[in-house]
Amino acid sequence: MKYSVKLLIKSTAESGEVSIEESILMVDANSFDDAYDKVEHYVETRGVCDSYVNIFGKRVDVEVVSYADCFQIDEDDEVTEVYSSIMCPDAKRTEEMIVAVHETFSTIEERAPFRYKEFENLSVEELEELLRKAKE
Repeated sequence: MKYSVKLLIKSTAESGEVSIEESILMVDANSFDDAYDKVEHYVETRGVCDSYVNIFGKRVDVEVVSYADCFQIDEDDEVTEVYSSIMCPDAKRTEEMIVAVHETFSTIEERAPFRYKEFENLSVEELEELLRKAKE
């Protein structure tokens, strides 16, 4: 069977700049645990987390901060879904807001307040203001 495993990879430049990469790897495995094990082995043996010098001559340290999710891939169709994530509406993140975010924002920076833990610290008014500004 095929699985996709989502990793969050943190890169920290010597200058202090931090970025988080969301990476999804497809793997042949016999189970969810086997998929995680194979991806961990891949990360360890393929230099995924090797430090490097960026184009500005600054050292960048790289680390996997989370093996965030694993998804079993259904290979029976002509179209293959490699990853799916379910968002549940709640008091702060309504159905309309979830749809509006995906229709309105095109970059990771724009979607960030809605996708990550920082979202929980924003009030409903702040979220609505972000959407309003984006639509202007």
